[in-house]
Amino acid sequence: MKKIHGIILIIIGILVDQVSKIIVFNNQVNFTVIPNLINFTLVNNYGAAFGSFQGANYILAGVSVLVCIVMIGLIAYMYHKGDKVSFAYYLIIAGGIGNFIDRIARGFVVDFIDTPFIATFNIADSFIVIGAFWIMITEVLKSLKIIKE
Repeated sequence: MKKIHGIILIIIGILVDQVSKIIVFNNQVNFTVIPNLINFTLVNNYGAAFGSFQGANYILAGVSVLVCIVMIGLIAYMYHKGDKVSFAYYLIIAGGIGNFIDRIARGFVVDFIDTPFIATFNIADSFIVIGAFWIMITEVLKSLKIIKE
């Protein structure tokens, strides 16, 4: 993936995440999307995943910055190798920046996608999880020699 495409992906990802959070937060959204499967329910998350690290907002913001720096370093390293996981790194950066913006601007992360089988999350969280799975799947496929380095 070309660097410019990655930067565009990051910008679009951040915009989609932030616009969705602004709409949900400003309208105090609370409604069922698919009964017994997906609800949109506003949650002000002062911690991390599954409600852990409550009140550690600035520490979590710092962790977000560190993760983004590591991802940018990995992109720079992998770019010259033509690695297939750069898309995943761009998604993780977009998600990390999206949640970082919330932590700094609001003092909490806006979560709103509520399902009975996962904690309430947001689009930035989805980008991070999809990116992490993309990396794991790519590495497994490389180790099995299904795809090349």
